[in-house]
Amino acid sequence: MVLKQGSVALVCAVLPASFAHAGSLVAGGNLDLSLPASTPAQAVWSPASSDPNAPYYDIDWSLGLRGAYIADNNGERFQSLVLPSVTLTHTARDLTFTGTASAEVSKTGDGQFSVDDMRLQAGSVLNFDRETSLATNAGIAVTQENPHNPDVATNVLDTPVQISGTADGTLTRKLGHFNVALRGNAERDVFGPTTFTDNSTLDNTPQNNTQGGAGLRVGFDLTPVLQPFVDASAGRTVFDAPSSGLGVKLDGNTYTVKTGVSAKWDALLEAEASIGLGLEHFDNASLSDVEATLYDASLTYHPTDTLTLNGDFATTISAPGPNAGGSAKVNYAATAKAAYTVNDWLTWRLSADWHNATYADTTSTDKGYDLGVGADYLVNRHAKLSADYLFAHSEISPNPATDSHTVTLGLTLQK
Repeated sequence: MVLKQGSVALVCAVLPASFAHAGSLVAGGNLDLSLPASTPAQAVWSPASSDPNAPYYDIDWSLGLRGAYIADNNGERFQSLVLPSVTLTHTARDLTFTGTASAEVSKTGDGQFSVDDMRLQAGSVLNFDRETSLATNAGIAVTQENPHNPDVATNVLDTPVQISGTADGTLTRKLGHFNVALRGNAERDVFGPTTFTDNSTLDNTPQNNTQGGAGLRVGFDLTPVLQPFVDASAGRTVFDAPSSGLGVKLDGNTYTVKTGVSAKWDALLEAEASIGLGLEHFDNASLSDVEATLYDASLTYHPTDTLTLNGDFATTISAPGPNAGGSAKVNYAATAKAAYTVNDWLTWRLSADWHNATYADTTSTDKGYDLGVGADYLVNRHAKLSADYLFAHSEISPNPATDSHTVTLGLTLQK
């Protein structure tokens, strides 16, 4: 988000409440080798201590300072990043609450400042009893894609600012050997204009949309480790204006149904795999339905106290977004991460990502992969040094394939 007239007011309104998440290492929006952070999305009955001397809430903060060297098809450039973060946590006997404010501010070699990401998120878990719990999450994010990214045309000066607000809730109930989860969600996405190098602009209002949906998951405790389940959901998306490329609104309903099995073996292994079908049905009869086979899987494995392995494969059907045409985007994506703790001061990290996306009613595709390696050195409990290397390959039609190399060094100060 380039700090120019017209955007300064938005930055000043949001930034005081949004400090960056410094736990991840980001350069140009592509580099994140950190392990997934835990969230309150999964409610588990574990009453907190009732120690009267315990604080009512706990505040953590961190400040990440990064310097990156990037070499890609656009040439070579340097980038500096500042990533502050503040987290407030409240833990009581039946209620846990977490709120996080984060942002990412960058400066390129030509002296241009950008606010790439600002987020304000909150989540809670309320345990009614040992069998019933309610998990809720809400957040607002203001983001802007790096104009050097491979899916951005070379004649784009400023990419659109995206403002997203989300809210969701999941009510879980254990009924004998059955585990039932009822969920609901809402989202609002707003896109600003695209500015080109000749100072002309493109109105992205047709991409503005409002979403809402609900889902139900029912699992059965087949063994203490294995739980087969079925999952079904329905959602609706309403756009503000007709698509500029197709000339009609993309309003429609999305339906998914999946079946699979999950497994959990103490703290050693947690895994899940499912297969299903997804359907996007549009209100306008001139648009064909979009169908996709849904493959989803996740894995968290701790073979030793010093080694952690994470993997994920997900299928999504979503709006096409401002950088592509068509009526819908079908994306298959996989991620893998590993962290090895050498000793109390040194941790090695590896990461790999892959994606393959198609856009309905077009021949456009978006596929690519990236590989990264990094290390963290703990200077003391308040300071950590990080070093990372990331290679990324992208093939986005009709643009030529691109490769990029990113080397990042950084310091994180923390409470």
